[in-house]
Amino acid sequence: MILGIVICFLPLIISILILTLTKKLRLTHQLIAVLLGLVAVLPISFIQFFIPDLSGFFKSPILFSIIQSLILYGLIEEVFKTLLILPLPHKNYSCLEFLLLSFVMGLALGCFESVVYFFDHFQKAVNKGAELLFVPIFLRIFTSDVIHLTCTGLGGLFIWSCRGNAGGAGQLAVGARPKARLSILITAILLHGFYDFFAGFTSGIRWFSAAVILLAIVECRIKYTALQNGENTAV
Repeated sequence: MILGIVICFLPLIISILILTLTKKLRLTHQLIAVLLGLVAVLPISFIQFFIPDLSGFFKSPILFSIIQSLILYGLIEEVFKTLLILPLPHKNYSCLEFLLLSFVMGLALGCFESVVYFFDHFQKAVNKGAELLFVPIFLRIFTSDVIHLTCTGLGGLFIWSCRGNAGGAGQLAVGARPKARLSILITAILLHGFYDFFAGFTSGIRWFSAAVILLAIVECRIKYTALQNGENTAV
């Protein structure tokens, strides 16, 4: 059990070590991001557990799954995470450094969720051998952890663009129009929603979730570059 928990947190531990040793981010600020990631897990899990089953109101299970994924996992989760990004330290940080700090928060959330997943399935795997859980944990590292990391990063870019701080300590004058700024958050909502939609399948369709992950990585790069260049239009 202890080994499983360690594996769940392995990506977070490695990331913090790298960012600390390279002096990209202060360790105390990263720990704040980890704490906020933990705070985000609790209400999100509560909402997902207690939300009523509304599938009976939809004739098409596919339509219900899409709406549920976009609203529950996309809209609610990403908006809540973005609000929790507000307390993240940002003074004297560049756009890239704040993005990295947002990544830490998103990765922490993903790792905490993996631990919840591990405990939830541990008893079911006891009879077959707990080692059977290691494969899905490693799979979550490259799927669920990455989508949380990238979408939280987009949320961080949205907060950064809204602040629009100019000058001083490498901060950028964003100057983006409201619609351009809002498009960053909308992108995170849609990406997370469609990821969970495709990941929920047991057939080959679930592999489309991998395409969503790759798109999320690309979008982080695109949105960051747009802010770095001070573009005034959505991309």
